[in-house]
Amino acid sequence: MISVLHRIEDLQVVCFAIIFSVMAWQMRKNKTIRYAWLSYVLASVVSVLDVAMPQPLSTLTVSCIFAIISIRYAILASAMSAFTRRSRWLAMVSYGVAALSASLLLLPRAGVAPFVISGLFYLFLAVQLSLMCVIVLLSKEKATRVPRRFIGVLFLLSVACRFAQTWAVWSHASARAAWWRDQGLFLNSTVIGCVLPFTIVWMMNARIQKDLLKQSLVDPLTELLNRRGLNDAAQRELSRYARVRQDFAVAVVDIDHFKTLNDSYGHACGDDVLRSTASLFRELLRQSDVVSRSGGEEFVLLLALTQESETLAVLERIRSAVAARTLQVGDATVQTTISIGATNTRGRFNLTWRELHDEADQALYAAKRGGRNRTALFDAQDTGASHGPEQGAVDVQSVA
Repeated sequence: MISVLHRIEDLQVVCFAIIFSVMAWQMRKNKTIRYAWLSYVLASVVSVLDVAMPQPLSTLTVSCIFAIISIRYAILASAMSAFTRRSRWLAMVSYGVAALSASLLLLPRAGVAPFVISGLFYLFLAVQLSLMCVIVLLSKEKATRVPRRFIGVLFLLSVACRFAQTWAVWSHASARAAWWRDQGLFLNSTVIGCVLPFTIVWMMNARIQKDLLKQSLVDPLTELLNRRGLNDAAQRELSRYARVRQDFAVAVVDIDHFKTLNDSYGHACGDDVLRSTASLFRELLRQSDVVSRSGGEEFVLLLALTQESETLAVLERIRSAVAARTLQVGDATVQTTISIGATNTRGRFNLTWRELHDEADQALYAAKRGGRNRTALFDAQDTGASHGPEQGAVDVQSVA
């Protein structure tokens, strides 16, 4: 029965090696897949040796198989390190353990008993599995937390099996030792050989889903929330406001004369202005505030826990900082300004996001009508009250 199970496991390992070969070819830049493929190629080599060599296997053959498995574990540690993007030094330690395992090939010639050599191999493999467990659990990536913890449990189970095998080999209790050894081999083949590939794919899919969600919610140029991400954030803020009744402000920001800037200096310069403006917003606002690029040269700000009396001061500080900033474009220095329209919840009930955005939009138009480079607060009676005497424009100063 045990021999039949081993043959089934050998066939599974070869099948996974073929699957990972195809994946490695299709995703050649993915280090995790490449390392996983190499590890299963080595596992296939072990399976071939297990089938092709005459039974029972000689001490030298068994030692060679153990050394290959140790190298395979080191490569798997590199796969885990490549996936988590950290703990590379632990993978290097695993390669050091693999080198020690390979050195055990010299012990049979020195007359060391086979059971001592096997026990040392099992002990080294347990250490390598422990290193892989630490690598996957040290990562703090939330999107892959569940599959990483699952894989960590698998590695811990394998560590327990390897330690049990070490005890069984060194205990000299022949019948019981053989049982523990066979059960440990079966569990490790099942865990590492069969369950692990599915968990690796699970981890990769979790990260891909996170990346796709980010791409759908984040503007690639400025790395701010896009319109869809803004709508989600606005609904969360409205839900919070409905619960705790703490006011927040909404501001629509537009870069003055942006089309003229693009026409004069090119779209690359316009992109630099957008990125610089987004960066400035992130610096000046709190982590609880929301900054988004809703399209073109327009940004939307959600200022959490902000009273109506505080709104103007916060936005004027932002407007002044943008007006004071200069950008170097070739031999010219470009200075831009912004116009801001804002509104506040002001303790009102049953507000919708569209209503708040429309109010801020009306205030923005009032700011532009008032001469740009100014902040306007929405006034239901007067459609917006402008603030600031400056006349906004793209101010270009040639550099001598």
